[in-house]
Amino acid sequence: MVRSMGMDEKALVKEADEVRSVLRNINWDFNQKVSFPPSGVKPFNCRKHHWFPATFVPEIPFTLIEVLTYPQAVVYDPFAGIGTTYFQALLLCRRPLATEICRVAIEYMQSLLVLFNPNIEHKILKEKIKNILTDFDPGKDYIGSVSATLIKKLKPWYSENVLNQLAFLFVKEANCQDNTLKSAMRISISSILKTVSAQDRGWGCIADNVLPKTHQIENSKNKNALHLFEKHINNLLKDISEHLKYIPKKEYKQLYRDIKRQKTILYEDVQKCTGIPNESVDLVVTSPPYPNMADYIKSQRLSYYFFGFDLNKDLMKEIGTRSKRSRKNALQSYFEEMQKSIENISKKLKGGGYACFVMPVFTEDNENNRKRKIIVDKVMNSAMEYGLLLGKEDKYERILPSIRRSHNIKWATLEKEMIYIFRKEE
Repeated sequence: MVRSMGMDEKALVKEADEVRSVLRNINWDFNQKVSFPPSGVKPFNCRKHHWFPATFVPEIPFTLIEVLTYPQAVVYDPFAGIGTTYFQALLLCRRPLATEICRVAIEYMQSLLVLFNPNIEHKILKEKIKNILTDFDPGKDYIGSVSATLIKKLKPWYSENVLNQLAFLFVKEANCQDNTLKSAMRISISSILKTVSAQDRGWGCIADNVLPKTHQIENSKNKNALHLFEKHINNLLKDISEHLKYIPKKEYKQLYRDIKRQKTILYEDVQKCTGIPNESVDLVVTSPPYPNMADYIKSQRLSYYFFGFDLNKDLMKEIGTRSKRSRKNALQSYFEEMQKSIENISKKLKGGGYACFVMPVFTEDNENNRKRKIIVDKVMNSAMEYGLLLGKEDKYERILPSIRRSHNIKWATLEKEMIYIFRKEE
């Protein structure tokens, strides 16, 4: 269990009247260059380093944390995904907490946190990776050295040449005794699995278990998994180094030591979360699942295979998943599960703390969208039942970039999102 950080203390947040004028003047679309604190600290984009569907831009949590809280505030994301809120809080010297039901996302966050250690020499790590890759012999069979169960699951997705390169990486990662190096390898291997797959028709096909055709396998045989792995890991380490340059060294080192002594990344369902004490959180920033929009867990199918995690176990806990959209009670189930989530979120908040939700604004151009709009409004209105108050001015609209909407037909008609900033009764 997370220790009682700040329990029974006043929330480390700024007054609503003090920050509203600042919030009103922010371009929430973030379609222009954004000015961040003079210190040089800027948002860290987790999704640059591991693909995950429907993540929100890091500028949203970064801005809300910076504007609404003071340093050392406890910032919690109950639907953490790959840690966008978590790592913005860390960089801003707040105390991050995350719960998530996707084991792949948990693995990514935990491994990434290892790499945010201020004492790591990233240049040395890069050299170690370079040395590992020199061991690869293209004429050697590495597939036979990997678990037959894993190979059976992955073989239909890759050309033999690519699978042999991946098998080499699997063997090196499994035998690695250096925890920091192992963390970097696990992130980068997981990250490239989708890219080097022969299935070139998008994440929906991987989520739906649509195996690549023979011609796709043939077309993918020249993909270079080792090159992509090295490029990815170098970019990741460079990005972390650039972000840590501007962090106040003394404060960050102490915060990092504190966080490593606690369990701050929890594999838990927010509806039942017991690992975070009640009334211990200053700020919640989250983008919950949207109704019938994305398959977070199934989209990570290949990484589930690599890590050896139980995909079906996590699927049972998923809210609002795209794969459930044809069920008659899908929207009602979404509402009930979100209600339970918000009830528990409110319990975790201190009196006077904030809860910020990024939610979809559906158009009413068809019956499906009208129903989803009604259910989202109903979810947000239900928050008041649990002591979360929303002023008339405390909603901020943002326009979604067209490139995000073009990734999937389910997002094509979603042009806007709303940022709701609730405050818990004191």
